[in-house]
Amino acid sequence: MPGGRGNKTNKEDSGQAAALRAAEFSPKSIWRFAVEDSKTGSASITLYSAQSNLQTGLLVQLISEELGVECKLEKSIDIANCDASLLLMDCYGQTLEELRSLAERAQNRDKPLTIALLNAEYHSAHEDLLEWPCVAGVFYGDTNQDQLLRGLKGLLAGEYWVPRNILHRFLDKNRRPPTLKRPDVKLTKRERQILMLIRDSATNMDISAALDVSEHTVKSHLYNIYRKINVRNRLEASNWARTRDLTAES
Repeated sequence: MPGGRGNKTNKEDSGQAAALRAAEFSPKSIWRFAVEDSKTGSASITLYSAQSNLQTGLLVQLISEELGVECKLEKSIDIANCDASLLLMDCYGQTLEELRSLAERAQNRDKPLTIALLNAEYHSAHEDLLEWPCVAGVFYGDTNQDQLLRGLKGLLAGEYWVPRNILHRFLDKNRRPPTLKRPDVKLTKRERQILMLIRDSATNMDISAALDVSEHTVKSHLYNIYRKINVRNRLEASNWARTRDLTAES
């Protein structure tokens, strides 16, 4: 009878949902989420890994149920064209140089891209990747489901997800009295304004809106700035600007 089949289907669905809740987090998985937010519109998380198995498939369904998001496995990533607001990079099976390269490319994008590390190793060079401003969180190989879900929610809300001991280490390492020096090259007022905005992580679009100029004009200024201060990219320009008093005439 139709009613009987419907009851059986409901029981099967309930059993599958229970299995998903009981499934352990597999740190070798990477997925993509789309999140609807009434203020920011559509946000997304891309989780990147070459690993794919039954357990990661169950994890996708679990995360979709718990966070209310759509999940998709990504086995390759094009950083330049990644439209996600958060990228989770699986450290498993990736060399340190590969991870650094991905972080550098994400940092140098015009559109900001936040990164969190997944399956990181304790007391390893993985933790040093947090020195990149775009890296905002880290999940270790023994991260459980609850920790992962809480971390993802925090990262989506613009928070950091970093163990307290690492946070203390970075504060001890990087906090020092500011010693700003005057720029050692001649910069125009507009170039100083752009460098101050880059220092504050502004994108070309942000700079264009703040200075009421076209993005083409911004790119032209950036080309001249990079040449003048002898840097290769946006990250180096930002680091250069942090050590200079850009409010003073050069």
